[in-house]
Amino acid sequence: MPETTKDPTAASAILEDRAPEWLAAVAPRLSRRAFDGRPVDGGLLDTIDECCRLFRPYADARAVLVRAPEVEVFTGIVGSYGKVTGSPHLLVFIADERGSFPDQHIGFTGEGAILEATRLGLDTCWIGGFFSAEKVRRVVDLAEGERVYSVSPLGYASQSPSTIEKAMRGMAGAKKRKCVEELAPGIDGTWPQWAVAAVETARLAPSAVNRQPWRFRLEDGGLVVAQDSAFETPKVTKRLDCGIAMLHVEIGALASGMLGAWTDLTGTDVARYDVEAIS
Repeated sequence: MPETTKDPTAASAILEDRAPEWLAAVAPRLSRRAFDGRPVDGGLLDTIDECCRLFRPYADARAVLVRAPEVEVFTGIVGSYGKVTGSPHLLVFIADERGSFPDQHIGFTGEGAILEATRLGLDTCWIGGFFSAEKVRRVVDLAEGERVYSVSPLGYASQSPSTIEKAMRGMAGAKKRKCVEELAPGIDGTWPQWAVAAVETARLAPSAVNRQPWRFRLEDGGLVVAQDSAFETPKVTKRLDCGIAMLHVEIGALASGMLGAWTDLTGTDVARYDVEAIS
């Protein structure tokens, strides 16, 4: 049976402890699909595994480390668009789809594993479409109602990006980031420093084809994360992308000395973050 223990206190402790290093990992993180096949040291894998087990801020979402996948879960012909090659390990991002907000919960939770791997010098890539869910189910145990929302290769990327990786980055505009003013209309000198830092950190979050679907507004002292529109996509939802950005928001706020809590929202509004100073 899958591990179902959820301890929000442990998750908060990991986040507060890792926040400075996760923040430092935000900018250098790159999505990589071509790996050199070298296995990762067991001690590093133990550290990632512990993070996956303890960083469970939501009861309906979890990340799982698969140390030695018995099958190739990534789809596509070698050399084709999106194909992952040479990854010795696997991260699997699972949520209970019967819940009200599984997409944003797994985005938030999974990004913790991604940033943990990055801080340890490893490479990853959120993969939402180019994998076989049936094959992933052979290497992880799912409880009733759970679904695999995304996966990530884990290991050491090839020294130079492959031709396919370079082409994909170009098509996705991976180096092009929307400006803060576009992401947070109305942001000005009246915004608190923690909120500005949160938006700037979220601006660097990964998203499907680098679409950056998150928008931010300050409302009665809290920071609201919203979708850019009501239009949704089936395999990787905007809410999942916004969940990834939510973790970046919290990291940025923590770096500014503010501790907060999330409230999930409906419609195009995804969640609201309210803070208080760390004592």
